[in-house]
Amino acid sequence: MNLINTTSRRIGTSLVVLVLALCGLAAHAASPDEQVPFTATATAVVTGVTKLPGGLTQVNFDTTGNATHLGGFTGPLTRIQDNHGNFGSTAVIVGANGKDSVFFSVSGRFESARGDKCLVTSTGTYTVTGGSGAFANATGSGTITTQFDLCANTATGTYTGTISRPH
Repeated sequence: MNLINTTSRRIGTSLVVLVLALCGLAAHAASPDEQVPFTATATAVVTGVTKLPGGLTQVNFDTTGNATHLGGFTGPLTRIQDNHGNFGSTAVIVGANGKDSVFFSVSGRFESARGDKCLVTSTGTYTVTGGSGAFANATGSGTITTQFDLCANTATGTYTGTISRPH
């Protein structure tokens, strides 16, 4: 009888260990939204400026740059700014393979640089709102800093934060 009890306990213990191991694997596999560090640097060229009602200005850019987990990219960016120093942007960056992309929503503040009539700096936050390819349903967030040269109609910027691990 002791042999049966000992065997039953070993089987029971083995089953408990197996179930716990499987639960751990399932929990790891069920976290597709795991966040990883993300940095993107870009240069942009102004492709259009439109004055909108209510003191708003729409600025369109074509961007090129490099991003962690994506590599080289290009894409459009549209920025709406008011005359009080606030802005909101939407951007899409498309990887060199043409299949992987990341969608962003950005908000922040801008101000003219002291002593330089051409330079406008801005800071803000970004939210990753989706993507395609390896970045389908991507999420993430972080901060942005940009410098906009009004005289040359160019801009540079850096996104720093997180993004969900690409599939």
